Amino acid sequence: MTQHLSDQDDSIHLPRHKRAEDEMDITPMIDITFLLLIFFVVASKMDPTQTGTIPSADNGLAVSADDSAVLFLEPGPEDKAIVTRLDGTPFSMDEEVQAAEIVEYVDTELNRTVGRQKTHVMLMGDADLSVMHVTRVQRIIGDAFEDLDVTYIAVKEQ
Repeated sequence: MTQHLSDQDDSIHLPRHKRAEDEMDITPMIDITFLLLIFFVVASKMDPTQTGTIPSADNGLAVSADDSAVLFLEPGPEDKAIVTRLDGTPFSMDEEVQAAEIVEYVDTELNRTVGRQKTHVMLMGDADLSVMHVTRVQRIIGDAFEDLDVTYIAVKEQ
């Protein structure tokens, strides 16, 4: 009889626990998600000076040119911008010299008072002008005049 029980013990197998059908291993999906995220971060260009067109505004704030230091920006030769003063005289085409001239002009205009203090800067750009030129001039003004709250950008209608 002992022999008979030992033969039966060898044939008994406990069933394995099966996972419930609603459980799913999401580790591969998380791996793929992170791989895609890394790919898109590495493959994308994060350049704020890339070219683009200035969007048209549906509505805007009316700003007086009498209260502003006004700069005009127009497309120039060789993908450069021609920046001019309110009286129409252009700044230098050399970017370093132009930056110094813009700072000097804006400082002079903001300190000039004819009845009231000028409090902001207005950049008036042509619709065909690249965004990177407007951004460059805006950055020059923002770096030089940290206490200046607002720079307005106006786009000439086509």
